[in-house]
Amino acid sequence: MPEIDIDPTTRIEGHHSATLHVEDGVVTAVKSKMDMFRGIESIVLGRPPADVPQFCQMVCGVCFTSHRMGSTLAIEDAARRAGVFEGVPKQGRLLRDIMEGMFLVWNDTIHLFTLAGPDYSDEVADTGFERLDPVGGAGYREALRQQRVLLQAFAEFGGKAPHPLTYAPGGVATEPDAETIADVRETVADVDDWLGPTDAVPEALADVRAGDVESDEAQGIHDMLSILVAAADVDADTFGRGPDRFYANGMFNGLEDGDGYVLPRGVYRDGTLERPTREEIVDNIREDTAYSWYTDASAGHPAEAPAPDPDPEKEGAYSWGKAPRYDGEPIETGPLARLVAAERDPFDLRAELCGEAVASSTLHRLVARVQELLLVRDWLLEWLDALDPSGTFSNEWTDDFSAQGVGLWGASRGALSHWCTVEDGEVSQYQILSPTLWNLGPRDADGVPSTFEQAVEGMHIDDLTEPIDVMRTIRSYDPCLGCAVHVQGPEESFHAEVEPASPSPGDLE
Repeated sequence: MPEIDIDPTTRIEGHHSATLHVEDGVVTAVKSKMDMFRGIESIVLGRPPADVPQFCQMVCGVCFTSHRMGSTLAIEDAARRAGVFEGVPKQGRLLRDIMEGMFLVWNDTIHLFTLAGPDYSDEVADTGFERLDPVGGAGYREALRQQRVLLQAFAEFGGKAPHPLTYAPGGVATEPDAETIADVRETVADVDDWLGPTDAVPEALADVRAGDVESDEAQGIHDMLSILVAAADVDADTFGRGPDRFYANGMFNGLEDGDGYVLPRGVYRDGTLERPTREEIVDNIREDTAYSWYTDASAGHPAEAPAPDPDPEKEGAYSWGKAPRYDGEPIETGPLARLVAAERDPFDLRAELCGEAVASSTLHRLVARVQELLLVRDWLLEWLDALDPSGTFSNEWTDDFSAQGVGLWGASRGALSHWCTVEDGEVSQYQILSPTLWNLGPRDADGVPSTFEQAVEGMHIDDLTEPIDVMRTIRSYDPCLGCAVHVQGPEESFHAEVEPASPSPGDLE
């Protein structure tokens, strides 16, 4: 039985590999391997709650806002349960939404053009879509420029990027003036001009299908739809098929008062969309370490298990990632899960390009990411218009309490949760469940594969030396291993020299 080792998985965030067992050209078993040690939870133990978001955002240089937000929500939840915190004022929630929205558009752009997009470019796959070619393609280069512009705008509110300074327990530690808000709005409007109006999608799709990929009014949309058309042409709706179970925590408070989210929480399984309460989601989550390099004590409910305790010699283990389960089952998360939970299929793109709106495939994930990007950027300008510089952005905060809390949020890659216990003003227990753990974790004690492992099992591979559809499937989940396994650095010093890539930043002006 041939065995394929994909090591490392390229064009993703972090260090991942996969071992595929193949028989008669069909994948019969998969091991999804996370190749770094996880340890950030241990670092925050013994610290005051207000310090924790600063450390947790360092989990990843790409998902930095998500982890700062998840951590902040966790300690605010604990403080609320202890009766020492009344909540974040509306303007503080709105500014958080704006920063999270800019981050999501930025991150989805990175995924579509830099990480997944080259798989459907002319240079990599002879698709004819030269604008998608890595480094040299006009669409690729313009997307890089827009990513930089978005981060510059983000830094106006966040102080810097990555790792902003202004997310804080109680709200936001900044009060932007009218001029700053206007400057950010103008920058976001410039990004809008590159993308083009959302209602241009149907016409742009017809253009791309006809071979017309240049546009004066919606170039970004034309380029993104080129990715989708190329993926449809290679039948990406037929491979990378997951178990059709989806989970979303909910994101964005938006302009309405109350506890509802613009993108609502939800669980889809057995053909039915469920609306679990927050408490039901918390109660249904468990982590398994049967095939992880952690002790058995590291498994269980995230609110009860200690910080991950490594067991690198564990027999049968093959990953530094745990195996999260929802009500005992592996479940997919990400933009596709969020739109399924929101019952949205803008312009019927998934139904048209994939044949059905609700299903798990490589193409479904790509289409949903484009749809989500356009939805969020449309909301951004509305939220910026509603931002009031004379409003209240933060409430008082104290670390003097004891309680447990959970922060449920969404990262660009899917459902994110931070779990903390505070005792007498110090963190005594902490856990992080990232989207990539849900999607690319290992098997559980019952031998049930993760969502990704299930998606690749049964896949036909024409060329064992170049399993491109497997790579396309891995990248469709937009994995972030830094979030999933959290590097622990060595004690001794080291030195490395890195040659700069071409083109240089100046070439992108």
